[in-house]
This record gives sequence, structure tokens and C-alpha cells, in this order.
Amino acid sequence: MHLVVTAHTADGPLSHQRTSPEGALEKAQELEADGHDHVVITDITGRDYAPPEFDSLFLNPGR
Repeated sequence: MHLVVTAHTADGPLSHQRTSPEGALEKAQELEADGHDHVVITDITGRDYAPPEFDSLFLNPGR
């Protein structure tokens, strides 16, 4: 699985690639904890997910 985690910063986008849903969510949460705004996880189809949405759809469905 190929996922891109992006935080939109004042200096432009800051992106990180991850190969697992767990790794992508962990990086997204780290970026949010660092104070970055508009953090999204993008899947191979180009769809963006906010970290809570990604978590509920792919890691903890039904919660």
C-alpha cells in the first residue's frame, strides 16, 4: 500500500511516504502534534482523508 501524509505549512507542503496504514496514521498524528495544520493522508487513488476519518475507515472500523 502506498500512502502519502501531507501537512500544509507556511513554507508549503511537507510530505512523507508510508507503506502501511498504521505508519501513515502515526506520521499524521506526529505532524498534528507538532502543530501543523491541514494534515491529510492520500491513498493511491488520490483521495484525501483527515487522520480521524482514515483511522475509522481503515484501522478501527465500526468504532
